[in-house]
Amino acid sequence: MSLAASIVSLAVFVLLAHYVVRLMLDSVSHTREIPGPLWSRLTNLWYLRQMIKGDFHNTNIKLHRQKGTIVRIAPNYYSLSDPACLKTIYGLGTKYVKSSWYDAWNTEEDLTWTNLFSERDPKKHAASRRKVASMYSMTTLTSYEPFVDGCISLFRRHLDQAGSSASAVNLAHWVQCYAFDVIGYITFGERFGFLDNMLDVSNIIKNLDAAGSAASYIGLFIMLRPLIMKILRLMGLLGTDALADFAERNVKMGGSRKAIYGAEKIAFYSPMLNKLLEAKKAAPGRFTEWDIMANVISNVGAGSDTTAISLSAVFYFIYSNPETLQRLRDELEVAGIDDIPRFSDTQKLPYFQAVLKECLRLHPGTGFPMFREVPEGGAVISGQFFPSKFDWN
Repeated sequence: MSLAASIVSLAVFVLLAHYVVRLMLDSVSHTREIPGPLWSRLTNLWYLRQMIKGDFHNTNIKLHRQKGTIVRIAPNYYSLSDPACLKTIYGLGTKYVKSSWYDAWNTEEDLTWTNLFSERDPKKHAASRRKVASMYSMTTLTSYEPFVDGCISLFRRHLDQAGSSASAVNLAHWVQCYAFDVIGYITFGERFGFLDNMLDVSNIIKNLDAAGSAASYIGLFIMLRPLIMKILRLMGLLGTDALADFAERNVKMGGSRKAIYGAEKIAFYSPMLNKLLEAKKAAPGRFTEWDIMANVISNVGAGSDTTAISLSAVFYFIYSNPETLQRLRDELEVAGIDDIPRFSDTQKLPYFQAVLKECLRLHPGTGFPMFREVPEGGAVISGQFFPSKFDWN
């Protein structure tokens, strides 16, 4: 037998032995009766395939309808559809910490360079959150309205031109261009430029989508992440990112130098980066360069896609339901809302608010579970005992 054949045979033997051991452990575990696809008992590959197909949200709903409140989607990975579990697992002060899946969202191999999304340690996450909590207060968020208003004007101009020419447009792509420029403007005081020609500037949308997909997949095989990252680097797939370059340039410039004023030119509006730099200047020992870069990049990464997805869902649902669309138009006409309304004005539109919330319920911004680990000692969730991660070792 040749060396290559021996290696292949050994690999097959190890793989089969792994599956046999996994089945044996599963047969005596507390969760052996939890239903799910056969392959989900053996390997993460079944769940990975659903993720790649892009329809796991639909598959998961079907699984729950067929098999009940708790279903297995991978070895030691379970999905729950019991609303009573939400506060227990995701509530403030929960003992259910983020799973190792989140490590895939850190900077390359260095798992210490975390961000608010990827940080798994509750104490470190709380400390990081406190640094930027004021940046996301309602008062601060509404102060960004002039940045949003500028993007709305550009977006409407494109819509008017498309409407007058009766040309078909890819509205999902357009709202993504709008969302990216809004988040860029709010964060840096400078638009990326997507709204100029409704094009993906420097492939930022494409690359961010690819990075998000890769992190989602790699998170299922986190032990292999260092090897996967090295392979991707050798293949030239981890080149300089335009978003990181954009952020770094603005940080080095010391933030936006452009003055943005309100309608009456009374209040100066400062983008988020400027606020972060001012906070670092006021308390240099509290903020690091990484804190600033991680927060501005995360702000764009997390805020752009979710905003675009939500807007696409709103457009889809209201135009799929003519009666809803007409009732919305009637409410806006009676209220006498301006072409570009204030946030405070929209809070006085009950039907509009109900439609937004229903659209987000029907189509949330993420279709993947946000995995958490069962605390040490195990726990009973929705009537089922789950051992902790320590019990599996």
